[in-house]
Amino acid sequence: MNANHPKWNFREFSGFLLIIAANADNIVTKEEEEAILEKIDPATYEKLKAEFEACSDEEVIETIMSYKGLYFPTASRKNELMEMVKKEFLSDGHYSQVEKALYIALERIL
Repeated sequence: MNANHPKWNFREFSGFLLIIAANADNIVTKEEEEAILEKIDPATYEKLKAEFEACSDEEVIETIMSYKGLYFPTASRKNELMEMVKKEFLSDGHYSQVEKALYIALERIL
């Protein structure tokens, strides 16, 4: 995450997580993109997508962790975010092994 990046609100952060989930298998389907656009507007989607594409894997993890205390400080909030991520994985009707592995990794990070 760029040090000059403004703090994301919850909607933007959750949109970023959904973009990460959609890209787990390196193929973003139309259904996955539509599911994200139900949560965030197209301009925010494009902004967050560009941010994601500019990040290394390490930077993505650091970005997620930097919001840990702010947006998922409790088990209940973490579960809410993880359910949202799982719905994104399932939005194209397929829950691949790569997506399952990312889900487990996100659970550990969060």
